[in-house]
Amino acid sequence: MPTPLKPRPLRPGDTIAIVSPAGPSEPEHLERGAALLEGLGYRPKLMPNAAKRRHYLGGEDAERLADLVAAFEDPQVDAILCARGGYGCARLLPDFPMKAVRRNPKPFMGFSDITV
Repeated sequence: MPTPLKPRPLRPGDTIAIVSPAGPSEPEHLERGAALLEGLGYRPKLMPNAAKRRHYLGGEDAERLADLVAAFEDPQVDAILCARGGYGCARLLPDFPMKAVRRNPKPFMGFSDITV
């Protein structure tokens, strides 16, 4: 069994990537959430596909996966916040590069299907 990963705690000034790997997020909700994070002292980074919509998903599978991988691989990102839960995350698992997570451990926050 692999050694558990424990990323460092977040500090004011850290960058938090906002992704939508499950259901779609309304652009105004994303902006409001980013403003809230900024007000708490963090630097939000809205990922390129976070506001996309494909029926009941937050964009195409490849777009949602690309944002997650980019957030894990970006050395400027200190944590990843999923904008919302909902169906769709399990569809990303077969192509998700777990090695990217092990190379770049960081807090990954979300609820509902995000827990997959």
